[in-house]
Amino acid sequence: MAQMKIGARLIGDEYPVFIMAEAGANHNGELSLAKKLVDVAKASGADCVKFQTFTAAEFCADRNKTFTYLSQGKKVTESEYEMFRRLEFTREEWVELMDYCDDQGIMFLTTVQDPVNLEMMQELGLLAIKVGSDDFDHLPNLRIFAATGLPLIISKGMADAEEVDKVVGDLKKRSENLGVLHCVSLYPSNPEHLNLAQIPVLRARHPDVVWGFSDHSRSTVAPALAVALGARIIEKHFTLSHDLAGPDHWFSMDPKELAEMVAHIRFAEAARGNGLIVPDVEEEKSRLIMRRRIIARDDLSVGAILDDDSVTFKRAEEGLYVGSWDDVRGRRLRKAKLATEGIRDEDLEPVDGK
Repeated sequence: MAQMKIGARLIGDEYPVFIMAEAGANHNGELSLAKKLVDVAKASGADCVKFQTFTAAEFCADRNKTFTYLSQGKKVTESEYEMFRRLEFTREEWVELMDYCDDQGIMFLTTVQDPVNLEMMQELGLLAIKVGSDDFDHLPNLRIFAATGLPLIISKGMADAEEVDKVVGDLKKRSENLGVLHCVSLYPSNPEHLNLAQIPVLRARHPDVVWGFSDHSRSTVAPALAVALGARIIEKHFTLSHDLAGPDHWFSMDPKELAEMVAHIRFAEAARGNGLIVPDVEEEKSRLIMRRRIIARDDLSVGAILDDDSVTFKRAEEGLYVGSWDDVRGRRLRKAKLATEGIRDEDLEPVDGK
């Protein structure tokens, strides 16, 4: 059974769902806002707060390329490079933010965009590497990341089955601490886009990987549905306010929605259970008072043979359950029974070797 470990936290079917509150770049490049996001993540009950560590010049080839997004109720178009550069943090700011997470008692994680930032984050004590869907097929980087020995969680947005098999198959040979998140790279994703039925299919296809769900829908319920289908890691964007300026705020969860989502996830993992077809221990109490029993219809003497005319089936405090009637019919009493008394196994003599 697949499992992984981040710090002291075990993740897998036998452990609580690992919830990543994705602050991403919703700090708007301001350390004070980033710290407030940490506070919200902690208060929600999430297991970690996750940011994004990148250098715009490393991945933005064309500095004249524009990016259009919805912010504060209107479309905004600006330089993609300038937008991402505005959201960068310095090494010193990352140190302060990571220390703040330690002080607040919540795990810090980040999506690392490139080997240079990876080296910095390793020096700062990063516990695991997260890779976004945009780099799912970037095997050169993924192999470098896997070679660190750090736990690796990657999102598979935009990937088909062939690509999943190629990338996951390659990484399984390089990492024993691997998680993969089903993801739809639409912002936001509508319900018909989510295809959560992929999750059990992916689990069956690669059972030696911990599977999860990175959700970009505006729903607080979709992650819980994913958990019911077998997801063991959940990632979800959140913000301090939908009204803040920036590309991701409007579709992210606000603090109330994030806490609600966490509660739904915890409900779903408790409700999912273990799949064993047995009554719950507490349910056995209901059986005692709700199931019908085999009851003497009239006074019955020793030696009476039980048949459909001599018994009835009613709720009672004692007696064999009606479900055993096929095995009891035709057996002989070795003890007299009064009308309405329950008939127990010890009241019967065997018939025809029963």
